[in-house]
Amino acid sequence: MRFILLILTMGFLTSCTTFPTEKVMKVHQGMSSKEILAMFGTPKNVSQAVCGSDTGKPWTCTTWQYGDYGYGDRASFTFSGERDSLILNNFSFDRD
Repeated sequence: MRFILLILTMGFLTSCTTFPTEKVMKVHQGMSSKEILAMFGTPKNVSQAVCGSDTGKPWTCTTWQYGDYGYGDRASFTFSGERDSLILNNFSFDRD
């Protein structure tokens, strides 16, 4: 009986995700940062870098990270634009 309960508990925990398929399928390039905030909440980490230096037209990009890198579900969203008008440029979801 304990074994069955353990299996059911593990199944429940692995089916819970911060990034449900319904939300993931709605994400697309060109979304605003406000839309990402509404879907996934406040990011765990935020960083800025220079992107596109190979193109001759570099720009400042802002990356938001969700989840714990190293284990569990995680996501990364990279935006271009100014602070109040960030536009999604690139994204990735990783599920463990």
